[in-house]
Amino acid sequence: MSGDTIQGAVQWSGEHWINYLRRPGEAEDSGSFSLYHTRYSSAGEGTVAFVTIPDASIDAVYADSAELAEWTIENMIRGRGNQFDREMKVVEACLTRQGDVRMQPSWTVEANGRRIVSSWTVTDPAVIHWGPTPSGVPNMQIFSLLYFTYETALAVDGKVVEGAPYTRDIWRASVGGDRSSCVFALAETTINLQV
Repeated sequence: MSGDTIQGAVQWSGEHWINYLRRPGEAEDSGSFSLYHTRYSSAGEGTVAFVTIPDASIDAVYADSAELAEWTIENMIRGRGNQFDREMKVVEACLTRQGDVRMQPSWTVEANGRRIVSSWTVTDPAVIHWGPTPSGVPNMQIFSLLYFTYETALAVDGKVVEGAPYTRDIWRASVGGDRSSCVFALAETTINLQV
């Protein structure tokens, strides 16, 4: 692949952190956390987290930039068919990352007097992905370093959300097999091939 070039335009570049948990035997998530730490977009940079935790009555988009929140909803969520592809309130928040990315990174979301902490325990090497997006968006390619994790935690105001990672088939077409519902993507870049 040395010397190959891609004709297209960078749509987004940053990190995508996913932590979806379920209780044993259940078909719905007990907690869903999807955070985009944007380094480049036409709306600038910042952090936006989509969080749904039914038992804690949490269902919102948390962001440090209202403009970036709207851009992320329209360009990364709308029409993708995931659990956040619906109307959700946008809440101004402080979003910070802690921990060693090689072992146990975490993100903290603080807003309206509440504190949500999502963490991942790294045990496996990165899966290098270059090709179609997992959601199959036409004319879009993605490059990413994917760290699939099988030990995670999600807590609200110090109370741990019940549930564990589970296997998803969304990864079959893009990385060749079922993978964990908990993953973080570093150095991720989406490229629009229709320029």
